Amino acid sequence: MEDVPKVAVQGEEGSFSQEAGLKYWGKPVDFKPKRTFEEVIKSIENDETEYGILPIENSLIGSISTTYDLLLESNLSIIGEVISDVSHYLLGIKKVTVKEIRKIYSHPAALSQCSTFLESLQNCEIIPVYDTAGSAMMLAKNRDEHSAAIASKLSAKIYNLEIIAEKLEDYPNNQTRFIIVAKADKETYQKNSKTSIIFTTLHQPGSLFHILKIFNDYGINLTKLESRPHKTEPWRYYFYLDFEGHRRDKLINEALDELRDQTNFLKILGSYPIWSESKKVERIHITSGSIEDKDKSHLPLYSYERKGNYTIITLKDFDMPEIKIGNGSFTIIAGPCSVEGRKQLFKTANLIRESKVSILRGGAFKPRTSPYSFQGLGEEGLKLLKEARENYGLYIISEVLSPSDVELVAEYVDILQIGARNMQNFTLLKELGKVKKPVMLKRGMSATIKELLLSAEYILAQGNDKVILCERGIRTFETSTRNTLDLSAIPILKEKTHLPVFVDPSHGTGNRKLVLPMSKAALVSGADGIIVEVHFQPESALSDGNQSLDPDSYRKFIKEIKDLKEKLRK
Repeated sequence: MEDVPKVAVQGEEGSFSQEAGLKYWGKPVDFKPKRTFEEVIKSIENDETEYGILPIENSLIGSISTTYDLLLESNLSIIGEVISDVSHYLLGIKKVTVKEIRKIYSHPAALSQCSTFLESLQNCEIIPVYDTAGSAMMLAKNRDEHSAAIASKLSAKIYNLEIIAEKLEDYPNNQTRFIIVAKADKETYQKNSKTSIIFTTLHQPGSLFHILKIFNDYGINLTKLESRPHKTEPWRYYFYLDFEGHRRDKLINEALDELRDQTNFLKILGSYPIWSESKKVERIHITSGSIEDKDKSHLPLYSYERKGNYTIITLKDFDMPEIKIGNGSFTIIAGPCSVEGRKQLFKTANLIRESKVSILRGGAFKPRTSPYSFQGLGEEGLKLLKEARENYGLYIISEVLSPSDVELVAEYVDILQIGARNMQNFTLLKELGKVKKPVMLKRGMSATIKELLLSAEYILAQGNDKVILCERGIRTFETSTRNTLDLSAIPILKEKTHLPVFVDPSHGTGNRKLVLPMSKAALVSGADGIIVEVHFQPESALSDGNQSLDPDSYRKFIKEIKDLKEKLRK
């Protein structure tokens, strides 16, 4: 039978270090909790344990300086790394409401990462303690119903605590990189590796430049460069550097030889396999319970790889036909940019219904570049949209601008829209994550695809999985169109995410003549739908008349899109 590794971790049972260890080894592990990082190192040096796991950097707060200092002084080597998601849970001995909590315990780092949640509390004392899992253990012992701990999900299982609230962190992609340390004889060779070193430079001009030039000359990719003060020489610094490759590789070995001639001090901390997120993790059994780490739970919620199939969003009402959005369907949403009045809205709604389109768009709240432009009718516009819904049997999508308006808009519409200007309004995104209705998230005018996906993650992380992404053009140097419609985003997003992907050719071009060709291109590119602006009399529109289709061009538009869909099916 294979020996169970003995691993020293900082913190009590249920710590985030222990979670990372479960992820790294993927087999039964004998964890030895230690109070401090120093005790983790001593445990290995004294042969009490074979390995130790230490956090070295966090995606939000940066490097862990204590770990860097210990690496300098220790004779241990880095033999592995693991990157683990850090998600904070509010734990209690009973399932009470957050309002009933009077004290919250946790490590200062965890408290700082949950600042938005903690600031929302009233009459609650925040108490820092030495460890997140330690706070859960304290809670389990004192059994105070009005106290809570912020700790890991694993801690809840180990200490038999109830989860009161989850995913409290300010940012959904909170990750920590941990290193595995051991005696040098534990190091193994693997081609896909990285090496970590510490060095000091010669006391002469251009020293750091000449050192970095060595890596450039050998074509070695640097992945991290960090400096720390020299403890005995003021205003001198140690440099910590990670680079791709193993020290047994010929080129790496030659580069290190040259490096020795250019430094006062050089220490190789270790060469070790680069962490791969595709690593399979089996069920792990631990002494005080068990936890099943799903293979892909570390991936973002928006990831197609994590879910394995495309999301289908269903609109269903007793008196209206069911609509399915996503996974191969091509849904058209149409209507005016803004609700200007009953006559304008109802005539346009009737045109939409006659074309067999089932979702009506219309802005009741309108964010405008100029403060003097028409800002929408507000709640009166929402009431008109609801009236149009009842009279014409159309589902409604409308924009929401602020967190305080989410409940109001959700009362009237079927889909809530987030405009480009609010794509990174994280407070608004979190609030929308709490509603049960679908949300269309438009890409910001200068946002990358990655930033769009991370904004979607904010909504998903709060529990709302009904998110529709919308490409609506980005700002470039081009002036021939209002924006540059990035249709390459469609296949990229369809590969990266399971969420439905829409295109807004109206805002993407700002020209009604370009709406039809760009809509056809969106259909061929694999989009799940389009959202276009239609106005009964665009020449008199109070907003975006130049990009709105009139009744004749809209009818032609619907016919040509229908014809293209039939051709693509053959």
